[in-house]
Amino acid sequence: MANRKQYYGIKFPFTSNNLDGFFLDLNEKIEDKVVSEILHVILTPKRSRIRKPEFGTDLAKYIFEPSDDRTWGDVKEEVMKAVSTYVANTTLTNIEIVSPPEEEHSIYLDMRYKVTKGNKEETNRMVVKL
Repeated sequence: MANRKQYYGIKFPFTSNNLDGFFLDLNEKIEDKVVSEILHVILTPKRSRIRKPEFGTDLAKYIFEPSDDRTWGDVKEEVMKAVSTYVANTTLTNIEIVSPPEEEHSIYLDMRYKVTKGNKEETNRMVVKL
């Protein structure tokens, strides 16, 4: 009997290094699927999907905003709202915005989130460079 792989959606960002014959790489673990879904929602600009204009975030509008607590609060709120709306069984528990002094123009989102699998909850962390 052949050992069949289980796949969980398309990997984001899109790549095509898969040797299994698929056009795009697929996630082989649930954890990778959640990361792909979070990245997809956060990095997709609102109004870029024809049938789902509210899908995504408006993070681009914060590019020229002041680097202060109010702006970071708005960014956190936008990300939390998008993830809670479009990523099933996932709850962001904390978002920290980090701008390292050695990388003058870089901003990182350090996100902690919970994934519900049946009656179990798993806590994970991911860092996204914007």
